[in-house]
Amino acid sequence: MGEPGGVHRGPVPAHVVGPAVQNLAAARLARGFVPLAVLFLSGVALTVTSSGVAPRGLALTLGAPAAGAATLAYGLRAVQRAFGRPPRPWMSVAALAGVVPPAFAVWVMGWLGLRGLTAWGHPGPMVMGLAWTWLGAWVLTSWLRVHELDRLATAMGPMGGTDAEGAT
Repeated sequence: MGEPGGVHRGPVPAHVVGPAVQNLAAARLARGFVPLAVLFLSGVALTVTSSGVAPRGLALTLGAPAAGAATLAYGLRAVQRAFGRPPRPWMSVAALAGVVPPAFAVWVMGWLGLRGLTAWGHPGPMVMGLAWTWLGAWVLTSWLRVHELDRLATAMGPMGGTDAEGAT
């Protein structure tokens, strides 16, 4: 039946874990796409308003959708694992693409954000540096929450088994 206090030991059924991870993934992904959309639009604006080649604008315009697609694929991978679905080839690609969102976030925070904050005496670049740092941190935090869901799906999903408490 169960243990005292309603504690359940052993693998949790997929019909319980799957929908919970699916709902959490949808919420995390929705919040994570907001800073990526802002970064994409900023990149488009930088690219359009520049008189020549705008590498920063191009990097934002291409990096934000790439990070969004990688985050979405990683979130879908977590949901599939939570439902106990067998591994598919695209899941390995999604795991490898999981490097893109944190790398993009660190680039936005470090190269655009912190570099702008070091422009002492000039309030414009400092404010923009603060904004870039905040957006990059938001992207990184959103990515870490999706990664946390993957760990949850691994530990509690049907494939996790009874010894899933030590899984990483």
